Amino acid sequence: MHIRDHWFAVVNPHSANGSTRKRWPHYLKRLQDEGYLIDFVYTSKPGDATRITQQALNNGCTHIISVGGDGTMNEVVNGFFSNDQLISLEAELAVFSHGTGCDFIRSLQIPRGIEGFVGVLKQGRKRMVDLGEVLFYNDQGQQVQRYFLNVGDVGLGGETVARVNRQSKLLGGKLSFLIGSVLSILSYRNKVMSCEIDGKLICHGRLNSIMVANGRYIGGGMMIAPQAELDDGLFDVVVLGDFSAWTILRHIPKIYRGTHLRIPGVSVQRGRSVVITSDERILLDIDGEQPGQGPIEFRLKPGILRLWG
Repeated sequence: MHIRDHWFAVVNPHSANGSTRKRWPHYLKRLQDEGYLIDFVYTSKPGDATRITQQALNNGCTHIISVGGDGTMNEVVNGFFSNDQLISLEAELAVFSHGTGCDFIRSLQIPRGIEGFVGVLKQGRKRMVDLGEVLFYNDQGQQVQRYFLNVGDVGLGGETVARVNRQSKLLGGKLSFLIGSVLSILSYRNKVMSCEIDGKLICHGRLNSIMVANGRYIGGGMMIAPQAELDDGLFDVVVLGDFSAWTILRHIPKIYRGTHLRIPGVSVQRGRSVVITSDERILLDIDGEQPGQGPIEFRLKPGILRLWG
């Protein structure tokens, strides 16, 4: 068996509302039956996936599989780095999305489930994609740096993810996020925010949300940035204006379809650096996790990660 068939899987057994632990042995056998040699480690707490990935890469592994939701994928991506440098220039990532939202693989047009993932490995299609780097502040007031592969969302999205991650996800990704979104929309108060793209102030005022998108989807299937590409060297920055709760609720179907960019008060611009500030507390969502708050700075790292799919 060639070394290219040897993979290391970082498995979050708590993902998909805890069902991954029960199903992983079946998925593992399916991959082994296809001739893939798989080593794996279960995560047990937040941050584990980053540490495990770093250790695997430092031990010489080059083919990493993220098994879990978008939050697990985010931790694994962060594990590709140490001291702001890639641990291995040969490292490659495959995403077996088995979580609640599974938003990232929608941009790759990969079917959910083990058969879709096996198809990705058998096709052997991979490319260099962009990553986002984000600087923000944790609850202790310390500045934190993270990488992300999909979307960073400031405003309503941060509030929604914080709510969804506190509750059970037994209803599945789309319904869990939809219910969380509706409850958050009804209680959320738009924030006065400023946004600079590539050093130029593009907006200042009371806004609902600012999305900094590398991928296209958030919130269990909302196509928030329908024109975003993972390898175009630019963020798509989608700004939702000072919308009322009723206006947002009325237009949710358009957001799922990706036709919301035509709504007055919605704008999209592109750039490689984005700075978002506010005198109010603004929450950050990256890849379905809510790690901190503003002020927030995004930077694009073009063509830095080798991704299967």
